This record gives sequence, C-alpha cells and structure tokens, in this order.
Amino acid sequence: MATADPQQEVDALMQSNGRVAVHSFDPEAKPSEKGAAAGKARDQLKSVKADSGPAARELTFETGKSNVVPTITVDDIDAAKLDEVQEEHDTPQPPGAIETAAGAIPDWYKVGWRQAAGIDDAPLAEGDAQDKGVLDMFLSEQLYGAWYHNAALIVVAVFATHFLTRFHFGWGWLFIVLAFCNTYYSTSMERVRRRARDDIQRELVKSRLLSEHESADWINNFLDRFWLIYEPVLSATIISSVDQILSTNTPAFLDSLRLSQFTLGTKAPRIDKVRTFPKTPDDVVMMDWGISFTPNDVSDLTPRQAANKVNPKIVLSVRLGKGLATATMPILVEDITFSGLMRIRMKLMSNFPHVQVVDITFLEKPVIDYVLKPVGGETFGFDIANIPGLSSFIREMTHATLAPVMYDPNVFTLNLEQLLSGAPLDTAIGVLQVTINSARGIRGTKIGGGTPDPYISLSLNNREELAKTKYKSNTYNPSWMETKFLLVNSLNESLILNLLDYNDHRKDFLMGSTSFELAQLQEDATHEGVESPLLKDGKEKGVLRYDVSYFPVIKAEEGQEVVETNVGIVRLMVHQAKELDQSKSISGDLNPLARVYLADPKDAVFSTPRFKHTNAPVWEQPYEFLCADKASSVITVKVIDDRDFLKDPVVGYMSIKLVDLLESKNEAGRDWFPLSNCKSGKIRISADWKPLDMAGSLHGADQYSPPIGVVRLHLDKATDVKNVEAALGGKSDPYVRVQVGDVTKGRTEVVNNNLNPVWDQIIYIPVHNLKETLLLECMDYQHLTKDRSLGTVELRVSELARAGSDRMYPFESTGKKTVADPIRLGKANTYKGQLHYTAEFVPTLALEGVKFDSEGNELQRAAQAEDLDGKEVGSSSSSSSSSLAEPIVPTIVEPQHSAKTEPNGIENGVAEDKPEEPVGGVKLSEDELLTHQSGVIVFNVVSGKLAKKGRLEILLDDGYWPCFTTLKARSNNAQWETVGEGFIKELDFGRVWLRLNEAEDGEKDDIIAEWKGDSKAFLKSTLNGPHEFTLQDGERPSSTVMIEARYVPAPVQLEARESVNNQGILRVDLLDATGLRAVDRGGKSDPFGSFSLNGQKVFKSQTKKKTLTPVWNENFTVQVPSRVAADFFVEIYDWDRVGTADSLGTAQIDLADLEPFEATERTLELQSSKGPSGSVRVRLMFLPEIIAKSRKNTSTFSGAGRAMTQIGGMPIHAGKGVIHGVTGVFKKGHKDDESHLMPAVDVPAGQASHPIGQPDALHADGSSLHETVASSSEPGTLRVTVLDAKDLSSGDSKPYATIRVGDKEYKTKPTHKTATPEWNETFNFAASEFTPKLYVWIHDHKTLGKDKLLGEGEIDIWRHIKPEGVSGAEVSAELQGGGLFRVRLEFDANVSPVNGHGGSTPKAEAGRSLSISSPSRFSLRGRRPGTTESDE
Repeated sequence: MATADPQQEVDALMQSNGRVAVHSFDPEAKPSEKGAAAGKARDQLKSVKADSGPAARELTFETGKSNVVPTITVDDIDAAKLDEVQEEHDTPQPPGAIETAAGAIPDWYKVGWRQAAGIDDAPLAEGDAQDKGVLDMFLSEQLYGAWYHNAALIVVAVFATHFLTRFHFGWGWLFIVLAFCNTYYSTSMERVRRRARDDIQRELVKSRLLSEHESADWINNFLDRFWLIYEPVLSATIISSVDQILSTNTPAFLDSLRLSQFTLGTKAPRIDKVRTFPKTPDDVVMMDWGISFTPNDVSDLTPRQAANKVNPKIVLSVRLGKGLATATMPILVEDITFSGLMRIRMKLMSNFPHVQVVDITFLEKPVIDYVLKPVGGETFGFDIANIPGLSSFIREMTHATLAPVMYDPNVFTLNLEQLLSGAPLDTAIGVLQVTINSARGIRGTKIGGGTPDPYISLSLNNREELAKTKYKSNTYNPSWMETKFLLVNSLNESLILNLLDYNDHRKDFLMGSTSFELAQLQEDATHEGVESPLLKDGKEKGVLRYDVSYFPVIKAEEGQEVVETNVGIVRLMVHQAKELDQSKSISGDLNPLARVYLADPKDAVFSTPRFKHTNAPVWEQPYEFLCADKASSVITVKVIDDRDFLKDPVVGYMSIKLVDLLESKNEAGRDWFPLSNCKSGKIRISADWKPLDMAGSLHGADQYSPPIGVVRLHLDKATDVKNVEAALGGKSDPYVRVQVGDVTKGRTEVVNNNLNPVWDQIIYIPVHNLKETLLLECMDYQHLTKDRSLGTVELRVSELARAGSDRMYPFESTGKKTVADPIRLGKANTYKGQLHYTAEFVPTLALEGVKFDSEGNELQRAAQAEDLDGKEVGSSSSSSSSSLAEPIVPTIVEPQHSAKTEPNGIENGVAEDKPEEPVGGVKLSEDELLTHQSGVIVFNVVSGKLAKKGRLEILLDDGYWPCFTTLKARSNNAQWETVGEGFIKELDFGRVWLRLNEAEDGEKDDIIAEWKGDSKAFLKSTLNGPHEFTLQDGERPSSTVMIEARYVPAPVQLEARESVNNQGILRVDLLDATGLRAVDRGGKSDPFGSFSLNGQKVFKSQTKKKTLTPVWNENFTVQVPSRVAADFFVEIYDWDRVGTADSLGTAQIDLADLEPFEATERTLELQSSKGPSGSVRVRLMFLPEIIAKSRKNTSTFSGAGRAMTQIGGMPIHAGKGVIHGVTGVFKKGHKDDESHLMPAVDVPAGQASHPIGQPDALHADGSSLHETVASSSEPGTLRVTVLDAKDLSSGDSKPYATIRVGDKEYKTKPTHKTATPEWNETFNFAASEFTPKLYVWIHDHKTLGKDKLLGEGEIDIWRHIKPEGVSGAEVSAELQGGGLFRVRLEFDANVSPVNGHGGSTPKAEAGRSLSISSPSRFSLRGRRPGTTESDE
C-alpha cells in the first residue's frame, strides 16, 4: 500500500472539519504572497520594523546644496477647485443637521472621582479659612460619623414631640414623627449591616488571594472559541515578520531560507491558575499566572474535538546551491509544548492606553518541549532529542539565554505608553555639535617607537564609537578643527573623547581619554573653549581643547503646530518596493536593496539590507540625517540588484525635493512614487521633520525677502463673540491678532469683559507676496495662562493688491475692502459672531539691497570650516559601480491645470520660488532714506551676551505688544540670527524698545532687562552693520545684544488719531471758580473739583469751606492716550459731612484743539440740571509723548494714568531731538535752545510720580527755588497723605490701607464696599536716608474672621522726593495682587519729627499744608536769575 502524503492527509482532514486553516506555502513564493495566503486579514497587519541601531550615532550632514534635479515634482493642481469646494462646505448647515464631532466638555463640569473629591484643587490661600463651614473650623474629624446623625435623630424626635404636645397636636402627628424616625433608623441600620458584611467579606478575600490560586475557567472558555478565529491572523502576522527576517539574514553559503508550512494548531493556550496580590499601591496591579500551551494533551478535550484536532507544525525550507543549481531541504518542527509560572506587574496611568509599563518575569524555569527533524522531513525525519545529551544541552542554552532577560529576579519591561504613542523608540531629543580643536602636550609614543598619529574617537558612556576625526601624522600637538554632529536621546549620559594612535596593520592604541557630562547642557547649551586633561591609568597624558553645543528639537505646544524651521533632523523611512522591473535580471529574480543619496549622487549615505529572490521587498528601514537647508534639499533613492561578484545594476531610481516628500505625508496614498529608468516599479518612502533650535534656522537672514507693501487694517469691532468664561460668570476679554504664516505680525488692544468689543484701532501688517493670507484671529486674553482662540477670519493679499508697472512701487492697491466676516470656530464649519474691519494695501518702495549678509546657519558654517588636512581613519578609495553614468534629469512632471501666464511671474499655474520683487531697485542714501516718516523696520537679531537666558522682544512706539520675538536663548552666549519686522508710523517721533523676557512665550511676562531709544537714532546706528546695545534693569548685571536693521519706506497717510501728537501728558491747573450755586442753609457751598477722563476719575481737589468763589491753585498731570477720542470733563461738587456730595455743575473740556507745549487758559461754563451754575477757570498744557500701555490683569487703560506703570514707570519721552521736531511742527516760532526741558527721572517699574505745589506763574529760567541744603542723616518729617486706590481685585470689599515707614505703622479707616476707595488721611513719620521705602498693604475689613489681603506694594521714597530741604510729590504705585495706589509725600528736613500718633484728619490738616515750591518738569521757561521765595 502506497504511503499517503502527510500534507494531503492534513488538507483532507481540514476540509472535513473546517475548523482551522493550515498555512502551506510555496517555498519559492514571495513573503507578500505568503502573507496573503495566510488569511484575508493580512493586509491590515504591519511588518515589524527593523532595529534602527544604537541610541546615539553620528548624523550625516546635508548642506542643501544639491545639483540633482528631482524626477518627481508635486504640484497642487487642484488648489482652485479645493478652494471652491471649501467655500461650499463652509456654508451653514440646514436646521436639524447632526454634528459628527462631540462638543468640548465645559471647564465647570465635574468629571470623574478626582474632580468630585477635589483632591487636585489648589490649597486655600491664606486668609480664606473663614470661608469654610462652622463645623470644619470648630469640630475635629473624630466628631463626624453615623453616631452623630443617630444622636441628632434622637434630639430631633424629642424636640418635635415636645412641641407637638405643647401646641396641642393630636396623636396622629406623633405617629407620623415616629414613623419617620423608625424609617430612618431601620434604613440606617440596614446600611450599617450591609457595609459591615461587605468589609468583612473583602478582608477575607484579601487574605485568600494572598495564600491561594484561583482558576480562570471563564477566560479559558473564551480562548477556546476565540483561538479558532484569531489563529489565522496571528499566523499571518508571524509570516509577515519572520520570513522577512529570514530572507535578510540568510547565510552566504545558502541560497534562501523560507517558511513553507506554518500552523499553531486548534488548541488554544490556557491559563491554569491566577494569584493576585491586593496589597500593592493603587496604581499597581500584580498577578502570578500559570500558563501552558500543550496542544498534544487531549485529556480536557471531547472525543469530537480530539478527532478534529490539528497539532502545531512548522516547516522551514532551506535552499542550497547557487543560481539554477539548487536543492531544497525541509526542516520540520512539531509537537510544541510550553508551560510556566509567570509574574505580571502593571503600572497604571490616567491617559490612554491606561497601562504605562508591564513587567514580566518567570518565577521558575518554564518547561519547553518540541520535536525537531532537521533531515528526512515528516516521513523519514529523525528527532534530534533522541541524541544523548543534545536535548538537555539545547534546553540549558535556552535557559541561559532567557535567564538574564526574564527569569526572576530579572524582569522584561514593556513600555506600552511609548510603544503606542506613535513616536519611534529611538526618537531623538536633539543634536550635539562637538568641535575638536586641538590637543597639546601628548605624552606617549607608538608601540615599537616613533611619533604617534593621533585622532579623537567620540562615544557615549564608552559604548560603540559614534564618530572620529582624521588622524594627524607624526605630531605631539595635533590641531583638527573638525566638527561632528551626534544624535542624542538623553542628556543623562557622558560624552567620552578617546585619544588614539592610528596604526596601519594593528589595532589602534588608546593614549588617553576625557569625559564631558551632557547634563551641563541643560543649564547652558553652549560650552566653548573647554580644556580637559587626557587621562590614562590615573596619569595625565595631555590636554584636549574642544567646544560642545546642544541644539534641542523644537516641540509643538499643546494645541499648536510645530514651528517651521529651515534646519532640522530628517527621519527618512524606506518602507518597501513593488512591481520591480524583472527584465534587468537574467533569471527574472531580483536581490533588491535600496541606497539613499543626498548632495552627492555618487556617494550613498545609507543602504538597506538585501532581500533575496523577490520583486516586492519590504525593508522598513529608518535613516536620520541633519539637514541644513530644507528648501533646497533633494533626496535620491536607487533600487539596486545585488549580484554578489558581478556588477550590481540599478533597477530604477527616483529623486524628490525634501519639502515635497514632507508634504506628501499629509495625504493618504501619497507615499508611493514611480521609479525612473525602468519599465515598471514603485517605491514607498516617507519622511518626518524635527525642527532644531539653531541660530538661523527660524526666519534666518538667508530666508528673508523684503516686503512688497503693508496692509492697513482698521479693526473696528466684533459682535456676539464666543464666551469662554461663562462658567466663571464672566465674559471674554477679546483682542484680535493678525498672523502671516503662523507668525504674529500685529495685535489690537484688549477690551475687558465684553462680548461686543469695539477696538476702533488701526494696525499695519507687512506682506511679501500676493499669495500670502492674513489670519485674523479673535483671542481671549488670559493674564496667567495662555490666551484662548475665539475664532478666525481669513484675508487674502491678492484681494487687496495686484502687480503694477511702476518701477518704484511695483505693486498697487485694488481699493479698500470693508466687510463684516463671520468668525469661524476652529476647523469646523461653525461660526460665532462677526468681525467688522476695513483693509487696504499700501505699497512699499522697491529699494535695492534690503537684505543681510549671511554666511548660512551654524551647520553650513561648520561645513565650510571643515579641515581639509589629515587622513581618514581606515578610509579606502572605492567607487560605487551602481552610480548612474548619465546625469539625473526630470522624467515625471505632473500636468498642471492651466497653461496661462499670470502676472507676477506665475506661469503654468506654478509660482516661481524666488520672492516677488522687481529686478533691481531704487537706490537711496541714508539721509534720503530717513526722510520718509512711515515704513517697515527690518531687524536682524544676530547674537547676545545675556545675564540670564530669555527671549528678546522688540517693541515699537507704545509698547503694547511686541512686534517681533525671538526664541528663548539656549545659552547665556546667545546666537539667534533671526529676522523680524515692525511698522513705524512716525520715524522722527517713534521709539524702539528692546526687552529681555525670561518667561516662555504665552506665559506671564518676566522682564529682566530693557533698552529704550529713538527710532531714528536706532536706524542710524544699525543700517550700516550690526550694533551692540546694552540692556539694563536696576541692580541686575547688564546684557548686550547685537542687532542689524534695514528700513523700507511706505507712503502711508496717517489720520490725526494715529500721530504721536495725539497722545501724551496733559497738565491741568485748577485755578478758581465764580458764580457757583449755593446749596447750604447759610447761602454758601463747600466746593471741590473732580476731573474724569474716559469714565475714570483722575483727580480730586481740596475742599474750600463756605464760599461761592473758591480759589484752588492746584495742579495735576494725566496721561491722555488719544486727544481726539478723549472724554474729559470737570465736575464741581458740594462737600457734605453726611451723605453723598451734591453736584454743582459739569463742564466738558475739548483737548483736540490744544496747541502742544503752550499753556492755554480757559473759562468753562458749568451746566447742571437746573441750568447754568457759574464757571470754572483752568489752565491746560499738553506735552506730546508716547504712552506706554499695559496688559496687566487683563485690563487695558482700566484707569487713566494706570497704563504707564508697567514699563519704566514714567512716560516715554520722545527725547530732545523729537521734542525739538515737534516744537517746530506745532509752534509758530522755532528755538534751538533745549535747555528748558527737564530730564526724565529714572523711576523703578511700577511707580510713577509728579511734583506738587508749583507756583502759579511759569518762570523764565531753571534756577532752583531753594537754597541747597546739605543732606543729613538726621531725620526730618515725612507727611504721607493716603489719597485713594483703584482697580482692586475685589469690588465687594471694605478696603483700608496700612502704611509703614521704618518701625512706624498706621492704618486708615475702612471705607464702604468699593473697588475705588478714597481715604484722604494724613500721617506723619520720621524719615531719613536710612528709611528708603514706604510699604503699603490693602486689606478687606471683615467684621468676623481674618481680614483678607487685597494687594501690597512699596514706594522708593527718595526716588520721588529729595532727602534735603523741602520737597513733595504725588506717587502712584502698582500693587501686587492688582490695583493702583496713590499717595502724596511731603518732606521737610528742617522740621523735627512729630512725637506721638501721626494720624490726622483732612479737616485738621487744611491749614497746615507745607509750602513746597519747585520747578515743574513741564516748564518751558525757568526763573529769572537771582530770585528767591520764602518757604512759608
């Protein structure tokens, strides 16, 4: 009887039972064909990625200067169609349409037990304890519990029955009360018993879990059914993985290794027992699992299952020979069994996949058994286990291999969080640049005598070599000057630099080594001029000089996209190829591999493994290299047929621009590219870009193109914007920012707590070509956290401008565009609110030479500085036979949608890469250039030497928002090389601010140094080359920055409200009043004056008793942000001892027609509800100045005069030259004498002041009013009048002030509930130079409980007044916690301090005011020489 084929018997058996498939394959089949045969689910599986190598290695350097022409070009041929489709999709949905995306969960929802319990809430602030309940404050935790409620029930029942009986209620009411008490008691006892029963049972289970194992029959029953479904998919996964590995690692003496048959059988693995450990931390789960895979054990199978059982079987076909003379030998593995006791420990986390780390270890050696038949196959095969000693030897070798990995106490760790994050396991965090300069005084000789040939080898923690320099022949003092770039995954390692002696015919000799701790780079990313001793066996062998710099990968912040840079790390993934051209192989079988080429098309930088006998290889090989210029880099991939000893032909090749390859990843199916120079074939590659924080990488000088014009945006208002603060009972604080290419170019001011904000503000945005799009994004300002988006509106430059024929202005405006666009929320097609704005294009002058000299970024400079001397270590001259003989030319160009030639050099629908600027340009001298008042200032921030690491911010004019910000410096020796822009309205009057901000972008500002100067002087110093500026801030060390600038004029016609003349300082003298209305019984009034600007009270005068013709002669100054829009008026009140003051009349004061720098006296008619009410006489003088604006506490101009106090504390004077120019513009006469201008006092940030008590007349010279009194350490009398405060953090409070000078402290009386309290209380202190500060605290008065601190601050006394003679000033100071505090300081050094209590009421002090007289800093004329005045 003929022996039946075992395979045919198995196939027949499977056809009869139909339960599981046995995977049989043709030994000649490709891996992809085997995977397809394994099951339909194979297409959904991914191949196992090959190991990408060590954790750190030297990076290939791509300079970007490639002459290769891409064979594949990617064009957006459907851009117009996509825009049309997008517009169609943006239309509002019909009523009833169901949104597919779930809405965001509001912040005020309590989701999950952690929020409900409040364990993550911040602790209560000091002073908030009184807000707790009475029980929390007076009862300890021991007094809480069920007995407390039961006792309360007894008390309630007793009192209830007592009162029911006392008021003669019937028995029915008593039964009702008893029924309620009985129900509560029975329910309470039932709950107590149930909870006690659960607690006891839980404790018993815990003790049983520790000592006993549980069965897992329920999961085994599930596995029995699930295994029959999952086994084909699992087999397909193994086939797709293992067959590729076998093909790659085939020994040279074998032709191929292939799996020809594979099945894991019909019996599923089992979990025999489970033991759980309950006494672990809350986020740790630990169990012991007894597992087994015994497919030959039929004791637990039914007879039917045993009859249909299929055992595991694997057949490996080994093909011997070469070419056509080959033979196949099968190797059979069957009857596989496995059992063991495994401990699994899982670390849990809150984020997906909720299991962070899994630790696996075998508590005992597992039992492994199998039948291996290396020869003879299934019929004549011989089991090698029958050979004496061989089976035990293999078993011991297996245990010896696995023991260090996963036998107790060793554990095998799976980081599921990292595996499922989508990021590669070997992802880099940055690049290390090591420049090896030289070594001096090397001690040692060659083995056998002679001078050494030294070179440096680099490694991390003495692992494998990452890079090495060239060797220098016959020297003890070598100089290399070589730069190496290393990819690093962690800064918790050491850089090892080994000095070796190169030898031709023997191993290189180690002469010494040194190390550098990479952790130092976290504090300072640049270490230059490092000198380290070279040590060997504890002895010094010389000194090594080198530089180390670290360039971190820029990571995207949450909810934002990655910053676009021109320098970064490219992770290229060569996935697979298919349909390769078989005509280039004699046998029709290819052994393909892929090689990657960058700048040099003949020198491959990377090669994949070779796969034998396949036309569809799957490589899945990653390769990373450093790219210095993303825009010009071209990647070439060649598929080569490896023919061992014969010449390897190129099957096909492709080349593509890096930017096109990166863009193709955003669309599905765009990663397959056709091969050129062949009949058929495709290759699948992809790339990831990781930007680097490197000088010149972000907006570098070589990437800059000059603007073609500016867009004048008049942002009027918004209506019905999204409210993101509804949960807190407030409203959004909206402003609009304008972005071009993800770079913020301009912002409006913040409107506080308003869903219908009116900005009425004009901003100017530089644009560089007609294809740019302006993104107008409405934002909600947050003082401490990041601002939130309220929606966006897009504006295309092409809608506002077009190409013209004028050589000076090559682009022209198409007219104004006034629209009210809907505000789009996020990326969805939903809208909320409208933005009303007007846009107009203003062309800029086409100047010649609007660029900066650039030597490339740091990478390109490092490549240019490469040392050409020296010899490569182990180098060999070999040429690649697979390089192309002919030059690479484009072979595939996708068709475009149009063949028309459009304006601005756009032909065939493809725009040229060069910037849109005319050939040549207008030449202007420096003097001619600076006559243009409006234009774009282009800043090139080169470098800086910083006291502390921070971001450099550049602000123009009012300093409300930075017009340009660099990245935060990585080192105190910063290298930025970043270009930015800002629009200046009036060059003669403009200001430039340089600020060093230590805070991250989007966080609360932390200004550590600043510089301020005139814009014209700034340009004069920077137009011809970089200029160094020194930034200072009080006592901190100074910082210096190097900046170069260019200026591009723009013919902008400014409105009156945009001019510097529209803002400044207004001095008001309240002189007197006549004809006031009498309201007191005696026919008199007690008048005082109050001035308000834009709805905020700015000044209150003294009260004059019992008069209708008061004479005040008081003055004050106030900052006016806009004269044109100012709502300024004076109101006269009658003071009343009881109740509120009565209004005697108001008068509006028009500021628009004031002549700057001239005192104007006006008589204002007072109007009241009863008609004319007399007149008041004032003197006004306006000084044009740029007003610094503040965004503090989400309030812009919350009070007139407050906006000054954040930066510098004083108004920003335009400078002598600027005021000189303004005087010439606004005055009839022109004088060159500028001696009348008082210098600005340098006051610390957060404080502003002006002198008080000036005489009525303005004198002609600046001589002192008093004889100088020598300063003395003897104390004088300081009289402090606490005036008022505003913008306190709480409006529902009764504030009082506490002030302290030296060791004396006084308190004011608390006011009624208000956020703008007025005290007008005076206190006397002893003060001298030894008491430099006045401290103030504002508290909320509480009748019960501790008073709450609303704000605190300090005032530098002698910065505002002089410690000699008699002087005084009115000082405003910012409070920490929010608010502005105002006091009047009056000091007399000749009056002895008052003993006793220093407090006094305003009434008592009415006739005791110090006579203080000093020249005004706003005076245009001084005193006549020789005049004196008495202090009395």
